[in-house]
Amino acid sequence: MSSIEGPVPREDAAVRSALDAALGEARTSVAYADALYERVSKCEVHRLASGQRVIKPASLKGAVQLRLVGGDGRVVGVKAGDVTAETLHRALARGLDALAAEPADPSFGLAPIPNPSRVRYGIAPVDDLRDHDPSPRLARLTTEVEAIAAEGCRDGVTVVPEVWAWEQIEEKWVADTDGVRKTQVMTVGFVQVVFRALRGAAQARTRVRFGEVGGLRAFTDASGALAPHVAAELAHERDAAVRLLDARALRDDEIAALTHFVLHKSAMVFIHEGLGHPIEADIVRAGGSAIVAPSGEPRVAPLGSSVVRIVDGPAPDGEGNPVADRGFGTEFIDDEGVEVVPAELVAGGEIRGMLHSRETAHRYGVAPTGNGFSQLGDRRIVRMRNTVLCPAPGEHWVSDLGTLLRGVGFGVVLHGSLGGAVSKDGMSSSTQYGWLVRDGVLTGEMIAPGNFTALTAGCLKTVEGYAGAIDSHGIGFCGKSSQTRRVTEGGPEYVRIAASPWVSLGFEG
Repeated sequence: MSSIEGPVPREDAAVRSALDAALGEARTSVAYADALYERVSKCEVHRLASGQRVIKPASLKGAVQLRLVGGDGRVVGVKAGDVTAETLHRALARGLDALAAEPADPSFGLAPIPNPSRVRYGIAPVDDLRDHDPSPRLARLTTEVEAIAAEGCRDGVTVVPEVWAWEQIEEKWVADTDGVRKTQVMTVGFVQVVFRALRGAAQARTRVRFGEVGGLRAFTDASGALAPHVAAELAHERDAAVRLLDARALRDDEIAALTHFVLHKSAMVFIHEGLGHPIEADIVRAGGSAIVAPSGEPRVAPLGSSVVRIVDGPAPDGEGNPVADRGFGTEFIDDEGVEVVPAELVAGGEIRGMLHSRETAHRYGVAPTGNGFSQLGDRRIVRMRNTVLCPAPGEHWVSDLGTLLRGVGFGVVLHGSLGGAVSKDGMSSSTQYGWLVRDGVLTGEMIAPGNFTALTAGCLKTVEGYAGAIDSHGIGFCGKSSQTRRVTEGGPEYVRIAASPWVSLGFEG
Protein backbone atom coordinates (compact mmCIF):
# COMPACT_ATOMS: atom_id res chain seq x y z
CA MET A 1 0.00 0.00 0.00
CA SER A 2 0.98 3.65 -0.30
CA SER A 3 3.44 4.98 2.28
CA ILE A 4 1.95 8.48 2.16
CA GLU A 5 0.33 9.47 5.43
CA GLY A 6 -3.44 9.78 5.26
CA PRO A 7 -5.69 12.63 6.44
CA VAL A 8 -6.62 13.28 10.06
CA PRO A 9 -10.24 12.45 11.00
CA ARG A 10 -12.38 15.20 12.41
CA GLU A 11 -12.58 15.48 16.21
CA ASP A 12 -9.54 13.25 16.35
CA ALA A 13 -8.26 14.55 19.69
CA ALA A 14 -11.59 14.05 21.48
CA VAL A 15 -12.05 10.52 20.08
CA ARG A 16 -8.49 9.54 20.96
CA SER A 17 -8.90 10.88 24.49
CA ALA A 18 -12.05 8.82 25.08
CA LEU A 19 -10.52 5.64 23.63
CA ASP A 20 -7.30 6.12 25.62
CA ALA A 21 -9.28 6.54 28.83
CA ALA A 22 -11.24 3.33 28.21
CA LEU A 23 -8.14 1.35 27.27
CA GLY A 24 -6.26 2.71 30.25
CA GLU A 25 -9.01 1.48 32.53
CA ALA A 26 -9.17 -1.88 30.72
CA ARG A 27 -5.42 -2.36 31.13
CA THR A 28 -5.87 -2.79 34.88
CA SER A 29 -8.32 -5.68 34.47
CA VAL A 30 -7.51 -7.66 31.31
CA ALA A 31 -4.49 -9.09 29.51
CA TYR A 32 -5.29 -7.17 26.33
CA ALA A 33 -7.98 -4.90 24.92
CA ASP A 34 -8.55 -3.05 21.69
CA ALA A 35 -11.11 -0.54 20.49
CA LEU A 36 -12.62 0.26 17.11
CA TYR A 37 -14.67 3.39 16.51
CA GLU A 38 -16.39 3.73 13.13
CA ARG A 39 -18.29 6.79 11.93
CA VAL A 40 -20.08 7.27 8.60
CA SER A 41 -21.33 10.57 7.17
CA LYS A 42 -23.61 10.00 4.17
CA CYS A 43 -25.72 11.73 1.54
CA GLU A 44 -27.97 9.84 -0.87
CA VAL A 45 -30.72 10.07 -3.45
CA HIS A 46 -33.48 7.67 -4.47
CA ARG A 47 -35.42 8.04 -7.71
CA LEU A 48 -38.40 5.67 -7.59
CA ALA A 49 -40.20 4.08 -10.54
CA SER A 50 -43.12 6.42 -9.80
CA GLY A 51 -40.88 9.37 -10.59
CA GLN A 52 -40.65 10.50 -6.98
CA ARG A 53 -37.21 11.75 -6.03
CA VAL A 54 -36.04 11.57 -2.41
CA ILE A 55 -32.80 13.31 -1.45
CA LYS A 56 -31.24 12.81 1.96
CA PRO A 57 -28.47 15.39 2.15
CA ALA A 58 -27.00 14.34 5.48
CA SER A 59 -26.95 11.43 7.92
CA LEU A 60 -24.46 10.33 10.55
CA LYS A 61 -23.93 6.95 12.21
CA GLY A 62 -21.23 5.72 14.56
CA ALA A 63 -20.43 2.97 17.05
CA VAL A 64 -17.62 1.49 19.11
CA GLN A 65 -16.51 -2.13 19.54
CA LEU A 66 -14.44 -2.93 22.62
CA ARG A 67 -12.70 -6.32 22.63
CA LEU A 68 -11.49 -7.65 25.99
CA VAL A 69 -9.15 -10.63 26.25
CA GLY A 70 -8.51 -12.44 29.52
CA GLY A 71 -5.24 -14.12 30.40
CA ASP A 72 -6.71 -17.59 29.86
CA GLY A 73 -8.03 -16.88 26.37
CA ARG A 74 -11.48 -15.73 27.40
CA VAL A 75 -12.70 -13.03 25.02
CA VAL A 76 -15.77 -10.83 24.68
CA GLY A 77 -16.79 -7.93 22.50
CA VAL A 78 -19.08 -5.17 23.66
CA LYS A 79 -20.76 -2.50 21.55
CA ALA A 80 -21.27 1.15 22.48
CA GLY A 81 -23.27 3.66 20.50
CA ASP A 82 -21.16 6.68 21.42
CA VAL A 83 -17.51 7.49 21.95
CA THR A 84 -17.71 9.56 25.13
CA ALA A 85 -15.63 8.56 28.14
CA GLU A 86 -18.75 7.91 30.22
CA THR A 87 -20.36 5.67 27.59
CA LEU A 88 -17.17 3.67 27.16
CA HIS A 89 -16.78 3.33 30.93
CA ARG A 90 -20.24 1.75 31.15
CA ALA A 91 -19.54 -0.49 28.15
CA LEU A 92 -16.29 -1.64 29.74
CA ALA A 93 -18.11 -2.56 32.95
CA ARG A 94 -20.62 -4.64 30.99
CA GLY A 95 -17.80 -6.30 29.11
CA LEU A 96 -15.87 -7.22 32.25
CA ASP A 97 -18.98 -8.83 33.75
CA ALA A 98 -19.50 -10.83 30.55
CA LEU A 99 -15.82 -11.78 30.39
CA ALA A 100 -15.98 -13.34 33.84
CA ALA A 101 -18.72 -15.69 32.62
CA GLU A 102 -16.87 -16.77 29.45
CA PRO A 103 -15.22 -20.21 29.32
CA ALA A 104 -11.45 -20.31 29.01
CA ASP A 105 -9.96 -20.96 25.57
CA PRO A 106 -6.18 -21.47 25.79
CA SER A 107 -5.98 -21.73 21.97
CA PHE A 108 -7.28 -18.19 21.47
CA GLY A 109 -4.86 -15.47 20.50
CA LEU A 110 -4.38 -12.50 18.19
CA ALA A 111 -1.55 -12.32 15.67
CA PRO A 112 0.59 -9.18 15.98
CA ILE A 113 -0.30 -6.07 14.00
CA PRO A 114 2.35 -5.49 11.31
CA ASN A 115 3.76 -1.96 11.12
CA PRO A 116 2.25 -0.88 14.46
CA SER A 117 3.95 2.53 14.43
CA ARG A 118 2.22 3.96 11.38
CA VAL A 119 -0.82 6.05 12.31
CA ARG A 120 -2.63 7.73 9.40
CA TYR A 121 -4.23 6.07 6.37
CA GLY A 122 -6.79 7.01 3.71
CA ILE A 123 -7.74 9.53 1.06
CA ALA A 124 -8.71 13.11 1.86
CA PRO A 125 -12.28 13.99 0.81
CA VAL A 126 -12.81 16.30 -2.17
CA ASP A 127 -15.89 18.57 -2.07
CA ASP A 128 -16.49 17.34 1.46
CA LEU A 129 -20.20 16.56 1.86
CA ARG A 130 -20.00 17.71 5.49
CA ASP A 131 -19.15 21.24 4.32
CA HIS A 132 -21.24 21.61 1.15
CA ASP A 133 -24.88 20.84 0.38
CA PRO A 134 -24.75 17.82 -1.97
CA SER A 135 -28.40 18.09 -3.02
CA PRO A 136 -27.82 19.93 -6.34
CA ARG A 137 -25.22 17.37 -7.42
CA LEU A 138 -27.49 14.43 -6.53
CA ALA A 139 -30.41 16.07 -8.36
CA ARG A 140 -28.28 16.63 -11.48
CA LEU A 141 -27.12 13.02 -11.50
CA THR A 142 -30.73 11.82 -11.32
CA THR A 143 -31.88 14.19 -14.06
CA GLU A 144 -29.19 12.90 -16.40
CA VAL A 145 -30.25 9.29 -15.82
CA GLU A 146 -33.85 10.27 -16.55
CA ALA A 147 -32.74 11.82 -19.84
CA ILE A 148 -30.87 8.64 -20.82
CA ALA A 149 -33.99 6.57 -20.07
CA ALA A 150 -36.18 8.94 -22.11
CA GLU A 151 -33.99 8.39 -25.18
CA GLY A 152 -35.04 4.73 -25.13
CA CYS A 153 -38.77 5.49 -25.26
CA ARG A 154 -39.75 4.71 -28.86
CA ASP A 155 -41.64 2.19 -30.97
CA GLY A 156 -44.24 1.65 -28.25
CA VAL A 157 -41.64 1.04 -25.52
CA THR A 158 -41.42 3.04 -22.30
CA VAL A 159 -38.22 2.96 -20.24
CA VAL A 160 -38.60 3.79 -16.56
CA PRO A 161 -35.44 4.42 -14.49
CA GLU A 162 -34.84 3.82 -10.81
CA VAL A 163 -31.80 5.41 -9.18
CA TRP A 164 -30.03 4.83 -5.89
CA ALA A 165 -26.85 6.84 -5.41
CA TRP A 166 -24.81 7.88 -2.41
CA GLU A 167 -21.53 9.21 -1.19
CA GLN A 168 -20.18 8.61 2.28
CA ILE A 169 -17.14 9.55 4.32
CA GLU A 170 -15.96 6.70 6.50
CA GLU A 171 -13.72 7.42 9.48
CA LYS A 172 -12.31 4.86 11.88
CA TRP A 173 -9.99 4.73 14.84
CA VAL A 174 -8.21 1.54 15.98
CA ALA A 175 -6.37 1.53 19.32
CA ASP A 176 -5.18 -1.08 21.80
CA THR A 177 -3.51 -1.54 25.17
CA ASP A 178 -0.15 -2.24 23.45
CA GLY A 179 -0.01 1.35 22.22
CA VAL A 180 -1.25 0.94 18.65
CA ARG A 181 -3.07 4.07 17.42
CA LYS A 182 -4.32 4.05 13.83
CA THR A 183 -6.91 6.04 11.87
CA GLN A 184 -8.36 5.88 8.37
CA VAL A 185 -10.48 8.30 6.33
CA MET A 186 -12.15 7.10 3.12
CA THR A 187 -14.67 8.64 0.76
CA VAL A 188 -16.78 6.09 -1.13
CA GLY A 189 -19.30 6.64 -3.93
CA PHE A 190 -22.00 4.34 -5.29
CA VAL A 191 -24.51 4.57 -8.14
CA GLN A 192 -27.15 1.96 -9.01
CA VAL A 193 -29.53 2.35 -11.94
CA VAL A 194 -32.36 -0.02 -12.88
CA PHE A 195 -33.97 0.37 -16.30
CA ARG A 196 -37.46 -1.14 -16.67
CA ALA A 197 -38.61 -1.53 -20.27
CA LEU A 198 -42.40 -1.73 -20.75
CA ARG A 199 -44.33 -2.64 -23.89
CA GLY A 200 -47.96 -3.45 -23.30
CA ALA A 201 -48.10 -6.25 -20.72
CA ALA A 202 -44.47 -7.24 -21.36
CA GLN A 203 -41.66 -5.90 -19.21
CA ALA A 204 -37.93 -6.47 -18.73
CA ARG A 205 -35.20 -4.89 -16.68
CA THR A 206 -31.45 -4.47 -16.33
CA ARG A 207 -29.40 -3.19 -13.44
CA VAL A 208 -25.98 -1.59 -13.48
CA ARG A 209 -23.80 -0.50 -10.57
CA PHE A 210 -20.77 1.72 -10.17
CA GLY A 211 -18.75 1.95 -6.96
CA GLU A 212 -15.41 3.47 -6.12
CA VAL A 213 -13.31 4.92 -3.34
CA GLY A 214 -12.84 8.63 -3.85
CA GLY A 215 -16.58 9.26 -3.97
CA LEU A 216 -19.02 10.27 -6.67
CA ARG A 217 -16.31 12.29 -8.43
CA ALA A 218 -15.31 8.95 -10.02
CA PHE A 219 -18.62 9.02 -11.94
CA THR A 220 -19.64 12.69 -12.14
CA ASP A 221 -18.11 16.12 -12.25
CA ALA A 222 -18.57 18.64 -9.42
CA SER A 223 -22.05 19.58 -10.70
CA GLY A 224 -23.31 16.00 -10.87
CA ALA A 225 -23.03 15.60 -14.65
CA LEU A 226 -22.28 11.99 -15.54
CA ALA A 227 -18.83 11.05 -16.78
CA PRO A 228 -18.87 9.96 -20.46
CA HIS A 229 -17.96 6.32 -19.70
CA VAL A 230 -20.80 6.11 -17.15
CA ALA A 231 -23.34 7.63 -19.54
CA ALA A 232 -22.24 5.21 -22.28
CA GLU A 233 -22.61 2.15 -20.04
CA LEU A 234 -26.03 3.33 -18.87
CA ALA A 235 -27.18 3.77 -22.47
CA HIS A 236 -25.93 0.26 -23.27
CA GLU A 237 -27.87 -1.27 -20.36
CA ARG A 238 -30.98 0.75 -21.27
CA ASP A 239 -30.87 -0.71 -24.79
CA ALA A 240 -30.30 -4.18 -23.34
CA ALA A 241 -33.46 -3.81 -21.25
CA VAL A 242 -35.43 -2.92 -24.40
CA ARG A 243 -33.99 -5.85 -26.34
CA LEU A 244 -34.85 -8.20 -23.48
CA LEU A 245 -38.52 -7.70 -24.34
CA ASP A 246 -37.88 -10.02 -27.29
CA ALA A 247 -35.33 -12.34 -25.67
CA ARG A 248 -35.97 -16.04 -25.13
CA ALA A 249 -34.92 -18.78 -22.75
CA LEU A 250 -32.83 -21.65 -24.04
CA ARG A 251 -34.64 -24.93 -24.63
CA ASP A 252 -33.58 -27.99 -22.65
CA ASP A 253 -31.95 -29.54 -25.71
CA GLU A 254 -29.96 -26.34 -26.32
CA ILE A 255 -28.77 -26.26 -22.70
CA ALA A 256 -27.64 -29.88 -23.04
CA ALA A 257 -25.75 -29.00 -26.24
CA LEU A 258 -23.76 -26.09 -24.75
CA THR A 259 -20.02 -26.53 -25.15
CA HIS A 260 -18.95 -23.34 -23.35
CA PHE A 261 -19.99 -20.62 -20.93
CA VAL A 262 -18.30 -17.23 -21.39
CA LEU A 263 -18.77 -14.89 -18.44
CA HIS A 264 -18.62 -11.13 -18.82
CA LYS A 265 -16.90 -9.32 -15.94
CA SER A 266 -20.35 -8.23 -14.71
CA ALA A 267 -21.35 -11.90 -14.19
CA MET A 268 -18.49 -13.10 -11.99
CA VAL A 269 -20.24 -13.12 -8.64
CA PHE A 270 -19.41 -16.86 -8.54
CA ILE A 271 -15.80 -15.86 -7.72
CA HIS A 272 -17.05 -14.11 -4.58
CA GLU A 273 -19.71 -16.61 -3.56
CA GLY A 274 -18.23 -19.92 -4.61
CA LEU A 275 -14.47 -19.31 -4.23
CA GLY A 276 -14.13 -16.38 -1.80
CA HIS A 277 -16.32 -17.47 1.10
CA PRO A 278 -14.89 -21.03 1.20
CA ILE A 279 -11.38 -19.56 1.69
CA GLU A 280 -12.37 -17.28 4.60
CA ALA A 281 -10.46 -18.82 7.51
CA ASP A 282 -13.30 -18.59 10.02
CA ILE A 283 -15.62 -20.53 7.68
CA VAL A 284 -12.82 -23.04 7.05
CA ARG A 285 -12.17 -23.55 10.76
CA ALA A 286 -15.89 -24.14 11.39
CA GLY A 287 -15.94 -26.90 8.75
CA GLY A 288 -18.06 -24.87 6.35
CA SER A 289 -15.76 -25.05 3.32
CA ALA A 290 -15.96 -27.68 0.60
CA ILE A 291 -12.46 -26.90 -0.65
CA VAL A 292 -10.34 -26.38 2.50
CA ALA A 293 -10.38 -28.68 5.55
CA PRO A 294 -10.49 -27.22 9.08
CA SER A 295 -6.78 -28.06 9.35
CA GLY A 296 -6.10 -25.59 6.54
CA GLU A 297 -5.17 -28.32 4.06
CA PRO A 298 -6.91 -28.28 0.65
CA ARG A 299 -9.74 -30.76 0.23
CA VAL A 300 -9.52 -30.33 -3.55
CA ALA A 301 -6.27 -30.39 -5.51
CA PRO A 302 -6.11 -28.96 -8.02
CA LEU A 303 -9.00 -26.58 -7.49
CA GLY A 304 -8.88 -25.22 -11.03
CA SER A 305 -7.08 -25.40 -14.32
CA SER A 306 -3.48 -24.22 -14.56
CA VAL A 307 -4.53 -20.76 -15.81
CA VAL A 308 -6.59 -19.92 -12.68
CA ARG A 309 -5.19 -17.34 -10.23
CA ILE A 310 -7.40 -15.55 -7.66
CA VAL A 311 -6.31 -12.64 -5.47
CA ASP A 312 -8.15 -10.70 -2.74
CA GLY A 313 -7.06 -7.27 -1.57
CA PRO A 314 -6.52 -3.89 -3.21
CA ALA A 315 -8.29 -3.58 -6.55
CA PRO A 316 -6.08 -4.47 -9.53
CA ASP A 317 -5.25 -2.44 -12.61
CA GLY A 318 -5.91 -3.86 -16.08
CA GLU A 319 -2.85 -6.11 -15.86
CA GLY A 320 -3.64 -7.40 -12.37
CA ASN A 321 -1.25 -5.22 -10.34
CA PRO A 322 -2.68 -3.95 -7.02
CA VAL A 323 -3.67 -0.27 -6.88
CA ALA A 324 -4.06 1.29 -3.45
CA ASP A 325 -6.61 3.99 -4.19
CA ARG A 326 -9.32 2.33 -6.27
CA GLY A 327 -11.93 -0.38 -5.85
CA PHE A 328 -15.31 -0.35 -4.11
CA GLY A 329 -14.11 -2.94 -1.58
CA THR A 330 -10.84 -1.15 -0.90
CA GLU A 331 -9.52 -0.14 2.52
CA PHE A 332 -5.99 0.78 3.62
CA ILE A 333 -6.31 -0.95 6.98
CA ASP A 334 -8.87 -3.42 8.24
CA ASP A 335 -10.85 -2.90 11.43
CA GLU A 336 -8.08 -4.43 13.54
CA GLY A 337 -5.43 -2.01 12.28
CA VAL A 338 -3.76 -4.50 9.91
CA GLU A 339 -2.60 -3.00 6.63
CA VAL A 340 -4.47 -4.47 3.66
CA VAL A 341 -2.18 -6.52 1.43
CA PRO A 342 -2.86 -8.70 -1.63
CA ALA A 343 -3.70 -12.23 -0.56
CA GLU A 344 -3.05 -14.85 -3.26
CA LEU A 345 -5.74 -17.47 -2.78
CA VAL A 346 -5.27 -19.64 -5.88
CA ALA A 347 -2.32 -19.81 -8.29
CA GLY A 348 -1.72 -22.30 -11.08
CA GLY A 349 -5.06 -23.82 -10.12
CA GLU A 350 -3.78 -24.73 -6.62
CA ILE A 351 -5.02 -23.27 -3.31
CA ARG A 352 -2.24 -21.09 -1.88
CA GLY A 353 -3.75 -19.36 1.12
CA MET A 354 -6.76 -18.11 3.04
CA LEU A 355 -8.23 -14.82 4.19
CA HIS A 356 -7.38 -14.04 7.81
CA SER A 357 -8.25 -11.80 10.71
CA ARG A 358 -5.80 -11.51 13.61
CA GLU A 359 -7.64 -14.30 15.43
CA THR A 360 -7.64 -16.82 12.57
CA ALA A 361 -4.05 -15.91 11.67
CA HIS A 362 -3.00 -16.84 15.22
CA ARG A 363 -4.88 -20.13 15.06
CA TYR A 364 -3.19 -21.10 11.78
CA GLY A 365 0.23 -19.68 12.65
CA VAL A 366 0.40 -17.20 9.77
CA ALA A 367 0.44 -13.42 9.32
CA PRO A 368 -2.93 -11.60 9.16
CA THR A 369 -4.00 -10.48 5.68
CA GLY A 370 -6.06 -7.43 6.62
CA ASN A 371 -9.45 -9.15 6.30
CA GLY A 372 -10.88 -8.50 9.79
CA PHE A 373 -13.90 -6.19 9.46
CA SER A 374 -16.89 -5.05 11.48
CA GLN A 375 -20.09 -3.18 10.76
CA LEU A 376 -20.55 -0.21 13.08
CA GLY A 377 -19.70 -1.72 16.44
CA ASP A 378 -20.30 -5.40 15.67
CA ARG A 379 -17.60 -8.00 16.29
CA ARG A 380 -14.84 -8.29 13.72
CA ILE A 381 -15.03 -11.28 11.38
CA VAL A 382 -13.21 -12.39 8.24
CA ARG A 383 -14.50 -10.55 5.17
CA MET A 384 -13.53 -10.24 1.51
CA ARG A 385 -12.45 -6.96 -0.11
CA ASN A 386 -11.87 -7.02 -3.90
CA THR A 387 -11.80 -10.69 -4.98
CA VAL A 388 -10.59 -10.97 -8.56
CA LEU A 389 -9.36 -13.44 -11.16
CA CYS A 390 -5.86 -12.15 -11.95
CA PRO A 391 -4.31 -14.63 -14.41
CA ALA A 392 -0.62 -14.69 -15.20
CA PRO A 393 0.14 -13.54 -18.76
CA GLY A 394 0.25 -16.19 -21.46
CA GLU A 395 -1.41 -17.51 -24.60
CA HIS A 396 -4.56 -18.20 -22.58
CA TRP A 397 -5.12 -14.44 -22.10
CA VAL A 398 -6.01 -12.68 -25.35
CA SER A 399 -6.96 -9.11 -26.12
CA ASP A 400 -10.47 -9.43 -27.56
CA LEU A 401 -13.65 -11.47 -27.33
CA GLY A 402 -13.54 -12.57 -30.97
CA THR A 403 -10.25 -14.36 -30.45
CA LEU A 404 -11.47 -15.95 -27.21
CA LEU A 405 -14.55 -17.36 -28.99
CA ARG A 406 -12.52 -19.32 -31.53
CA GLY A 407 -13.28 -22.99 -31.11
CA VAL A 408 -16.54 -22.41 -29.22
CA GLY A 409 -19.03 -24.61 -31.02
CA PHE A 410 -22.21 -23.67 -29.21
CA GLY A 411 -21.98 -21.36 -26.24
CA VAL A 412 -23.47 -18.45 -24.41
CA VAL A 413 -21.94 -15.17 -23.26
CA LEU A 414 -23.55 -14.21 -19.92
CA HIS A 415 -23.89 -10.66 -18.60
CA GLY A 416 -24.86 -9.17 -15.25
CA SER A 417 -26.21 -10.45 -11.99
CA LEU A 418 -28.89 -9.46 -9.53
CA GLY A 419 -27.22 -11.35 -6.69
CA GLY A 420 -26.03 -14.76 -5.62
CA ALA A 421 -26.35 -17.36 -2.90
CA VAL A 422 -23.73 -19.69 -1.48
CA SER A 423 -23.77 -23.11 0.20
CA LYS A 424 -20.95 -25.33 1.40
CA ASP A 425 -20.80 -27.13 -1.95
CA GLY A 426 -21.42 -24.34 -4.44
CA MET A 427 -23.29 -21.24 -5.45
CA SER A 428 -25.90 -19.87 -7.79
CA SER A 429 -26.45 -16.42 -9.22
CA SER A 430 -28.90 -14.76 -11.54
CA THR A 431 -27.83 -13.63 -14.99
CA GLN A 432 -29.41 -10.55 -16.53
CA TYR A 433 -29.06 -11.58 -20.17
CA GLY A 434 -26.86 -13.48 -22.59
CA TRP A 435 -25.93 -13.92 -26.25
CA LEU A 436 -25.65 -17.14 -28.19
CA VAL A 437 -22.37 -18.16 -29.82
CA ARG A 438 -22.45 -20.45 -32.84
CA ASP A 439 -19.28 -21.83 -34.45
CA GLY A 440 -17.08 -19.23 -32.77
CA VAL A 441 -19.22 -16.24 -33.73
CA LEU A 442 -21.23 -14.04 -31.36
CA THR A 443 -24.76 -13.91 -32.77
CA GLY A 444 -27.51 -11.35 -32.23
CA GLU A 445 -29.70 -13.93 -30.47
CA MET A 446 -30.40 -12.58 -27.01
CA ILE A 447 -30.98 -14.94 -24.09
CA ALA A 448 -33.46 -14.17 -21.32
CA PRO A 449 -32.42 -13.91 -17.64
CA GLY A 450 -31.32 -17.23 -16.17
CA ASN A 451 -29.62 -18.82 -13.21
CA PHE A 452 -25.95 -19.80 -13.35
CA THR A 453 -24.92 -22.53 -10.91
CA ALA A 454 -21.37 -23.58 -10.07
CA LEU A 455 -20.14 -26.40 -7.81
CA THR A 456 -17.10 -25.13 -5.94
CA ALA A 457 -15.00 -28.29 -6.12
CA GLY A 458 -14.98 -28.40 -9.92
CA CYS A 459 -16.22 -25.21 -11.56
CA LEU A 460 -12.69 -23.81 -12.13
CA LYS A 461 -11.25 -27.01 -13.56
CA THR A 462 -12.44 -26.20 -17.09
CA VAL A 463 -11.45 -22.51 -17.23
CA GLU A 464 -9.69 -22.26 -20.58
CA GLY A 465 -8.85 -18.60 -21.09
CA TYR A 466 -9.55 -14.90 -20.80
CA ALA A 467 -10.00 -11.79 -22.93
CA GLY A 468 -9.58 -8.09 -22.18
CA ALA A 469 -8.24 -6.05 -19.30
CA ILE A 470 -8.88 -6.94 -15.65
CA ASP A 471 -11.53 -4.97 -13.80
CA SER A 472 -13.18 -5.35 -10.39
CA HIS A 473 -16.51 -4.57 -12.01
CA GLY A 474 -18.90 -6.53 -9.79
CA ILE A 475 -20.09 -4.03 -7.19
CA GLY A 476 -21.91 -5.60 -4.26
CA PHE A 477 -22.84 -5.74 -0.61
CA CYS A 478 -21.90 -9.01 1.07
CA GLY A 479 -23.95 -10.26 4.00
CA LYS A 480 -22.33 -12.49 6.62
CA SER A 481 -23.25 -13.04 10.28
CA SER A 482 -25.88 -10.27 9.98
CA GLN A 483 -23.23 -7.79 8.86
CA THR A 484 -23.05 -6.09 5.47
CA ARG A 485 -19.84 -5.02 3.74
CA ARG A 486 -19.06 -3.35 0.43
CA VAL A 487 -17.12 -5.71 -1.87
CA THR A 488 -16.26 -6.33 -5.49
CA GLU A 489 -15.50 -9.32 -7.65
CA GLY A 490 -14.19 -9.42 -11.19
CA GLY A 491 -11.46 -10.48 -13.56
CA PRO A 492 -10.61 -10.00 -17.22
CA GLU A 493 -13.48 -8.68 -19.32
CA TYR A 494 -14.40 -12.23 -20.36
CA VAL A 495 -13.68 -15.69 -18.92
CA ARG A 496 -14.14 -18.85 -21.02
CA ILE A 497 -15.27 -22.02 -19.23
CA ALA A 498 -15.86 -25.34 -20.98
CA ALA A 499 -19.15 -27.08 -20.16
CA SER A 500 -18.89 -29.68 -17.41
CA PRO A 501 -21.06 -31.31 -14.74
CA TRP A 502 -19.86 -28.59 -12.34
CA VAL A 503 -21.52 -25.66 -14.09
CA SER A 504 -25.06 -25.27 -15.39
CA LEU A 505 -27.56 -22.72 -16.65
CA GLY A 506 -31.28 -22.80 -15.95
CA PHE A 507 -34.39 -20.77 -16.68
CA GLU A 508 -37.69 -20.31 -14.93
CA GLY A 509 -40.81 -21.81 -16.45
